[in-house]
Amino acid sequence: VVDCGLGVTRALTDAGLSLKTLDLVFITHLHSDHVLELGPLIHTAWTAGLATPVTIFGPPGTGHYWQRFCQAMDFDIEIRIVDEGRPDIRDLVSVEEFGEGLVVEEGGLKVTALRVDHPPVTDCFALRIEHGGRSIVFSADTAFFPPLADFAKGADILVHEAMLEEG
Repeated sequence: VVDCGLGVTRALTDAGLSLKTLDLVFITHLHSDHVLELGPLIHTAWTAGLATPVTIFGPPGTGHYWQRFCQAMDFDIEIRIVDEGRPDIRDLVSVEEFGEGLVVEEGGLKVTALRVDHPPVTDCFALRIEHGGRSIVFSADTAFFPPLADFAKGADILVHEAMLEEG
């Protein structure tokens, strides 16, 4: 999953994906329209039976978000562990904060990040995801930023933010 704005959980289930299979989440930046439903997505997957590790890759501050979400949900988490026998969600999730460059490379998956221009946010990253000889680039939110063209060159798919008619 790339970014977790409001509605991501419903969109994934409507697409026929099982939340119990969630294992990787990438966050491009910490504006609410990209991260608001990160905690609820993982919590919903957990209540649906998620029992395997999930790694969240995000910019600096992502770990703080996750800690605060778990603190806010502590009452519910503790009850579900005791009453329903669920594994501790806090033990299932790991957060890896990244900057520009290589984010992860394992099992044939390679993800790299490019810092883009999205003032006043300084930690906003385009992501290039490569697997099986294919690639997809997510621009994240960005102003006109020429280095993005080189970063996306040769990608099979470019998902590009296009909010404004000009610029």
